[in-house]
Amino acid sequence: MATIRTRFKGKLNNSPTSLISTIIRSRNLRICNMNRLWEKAALLVGIYLFLFLVGVGVSRFGGEEDLVWVAPNAQPFNENHEIKHATHLIMVAGHSVIISGHLRDANIDEKDWYLLDYQKGQGLPQAMLSHIRAGINEAAKDPSSLLIFSGGETRAITGPVNEGSSYFRVADALNLWEEPAKTMTLASASSVRARTTAEEFATDSFQNLMFSICRFKEVTGNYPTKITAVSFSFKKRRFEELHAAAIQWPSHLFNYIGTDPNESTGFDLKKSTEGEYNNAARPFENDMYGCNTDILRQKRKNRNPFYRTPPYELTCPEMKTLFHWCGPNLISTEDVPW
Repeated sequence: MATIRTRFKGKLNNSPTSLISTIIRSRNLRICNMNRLWEKAALLVGIYLFLFLVGVGVSRFGGEEDLVWVAPNAQPFNENHEIKHATHLIMVAGHSVIISGHLRDANIDEKDWYLLDYQKGQGLPQAMLSHIRAGINEAAKDPSSLLIFSGGETRAITGPVNEGSSYFRVADALNLWEEPAKTMTLASASSVRARTTAEEFATDSFQNLMFSICRFKEVTGNYPTKITAVSFSFKKRRFEELHAAAIQWPSHLFNYIGTDPNESTGFDLKKSTEGEYNNAARPFENDMYGCNTDILRQKRKNRNPFYRTPPYELTCPEMKTLFHWCGPNLISTEDVPW
């Protein structure tokens, strides 16, 4: 066996006690070195995990700049006084509010929107984006149009966030304003954002239409001479034959654009059409102004959890009779300002 020699006070010491002490010190030294290696490894793993999570966060949220909705070169509202020439109201009816700080994937991610259980898995993000795009494209074609996203603070759990401005924010986050200019040569295609605002009090489709008319008048000083409404295709009859008729709007001056998500998103047109008739169209057939039957009154109450009171009687006094009209007969054409 090889002799292990240790140096002690300048002399070699081969005693059993010294040999054992040396072995113990050597083992302790190895253990200490291994502990240090483990500490370094743990530190490196921690750094790696941190960088990984940061990378995921940047990928998911697009970085801090993605939380900024308004681009530095965004068009201010009414930038070149376009609004004073507006005669055409383009109304996009809202269906949800945003609940996310990032919106770059609001066209596909249900987590960006507050959806009720029955709305999930039905392609709602794709549908709402198609409505926003349709409104923007229609406004791009007509320099005398004012685009209004309509919808109030309809969900208590989300806080006082309204549907109208939610749609506007999504258009900003996805930079939808610039899309028409890529395919259209019209000058109006580049001024849509400056001709877009929100209506923030409506609680149902009838109010979407009626309140947006007043919002148009608030902004332009005049009532529209033409209206285009944008929503799902299966709501066309409700808007054309019930809502427009209820306010005595001339049918030849009313246009409807209906867009639906692709069936691959889970959207079922047949099922949606049946639900539309049973839950909305039929109640409005029996109560065109939405204020006589319990079901429509309760819907408005449930969708106004923050007890907001629209200011439209003050800004559109010519519509005061219409705001309070409950039927059952149609309001007279003499009591509406168009």
